[in-house]
Amino acid sequence: MIVWLHTPGARARWIAVAPRPRWSRRVWLMLALLLLLVIPGAYAIASPAGPDTADATGIVGDWLVADQGAIIRIEQVGDRFDGYIAWQLHDTYGPEDGLALDGKTVTDRNNPDPALRERPLTGLRLLTDLRYDPADGKWIDGRVYDTENGRTYRCRAWLDGPNKLVFRGYVGIPLLGRDTHWRRVVMQAPAPGGLPYVLADPAH
Repeated sequence: MIVWLHTPGARARWIAVAPRPRWSRRVWLMLALLLLLVIPGAYAIASPAGPDTADATGIVGDWLVADQGAIIRIEQVGDRFDGYIAWQLHDTYGPEDGLALDGKTVTDRNNPDPALRERPLTGLRLLTDLRYDPADGKWIDGRVYDTENGRTYRCRAWLDGPNKLVFRGYVGIPLLGRDTHWRRVVMQAPAPGGLPYVLADPAH
C-alpha cells in the first residue's frame, strides 16, 4: 500500500510499504479442515480401544492337540471362549486297558466326582472361560480340565500365525506351566480308514 511519510530534514514523500499479511478465506478453510481430521485421530489414540472382533474370534475353530490324539473345538459363548472334545483317535478302550474296559466307550473315569466318571470324553467340555485381552492379543483367565488326572488348571492361549495355537496350562502363575502347540484343522467326511480332518495349513 502507499503511505505518506514525513521525516525531519527531508521532503515528505510517498513510499510503498509492504502490507501486513492477511489470511485468505481459503487458508482458513484448509486449517479448519485439518483440525477436523487431526482431533478425532488424537482422541482415538488417547481413548482405550475396544477389542477387535476379528482378532477376538481368531481362536474359534477346530484344533488338533500336540499328540494328534484329539481335536478340541473352541466356540464363543457370550464374551468368553469354551472348548470341548470334538473327536478322539481312540474313543473306545483297547485290550491294554483290561478286559473289563476293552471295547467300551472312553469315559471320564479319573474325575474326582464318582457321579461324573461314566460320562464319555467325546463331547466333554474341558476348556472354559477364556477371555480375549486386546492389549497383548491373548486369551487369558481360562480353566482347563485334565482328563488324565481329574484336575483343573488355569490356562491361556495365543496364536502363532492363523493356524497355530500355543496353549499353556499352569498352576498359580503362567510361569509355572508349559506350552503345547495345536494346529488348526478342517473337519470332513473321512474316507474308509481315514481321518475326519485335514490340516488347515499342511505345509507347516
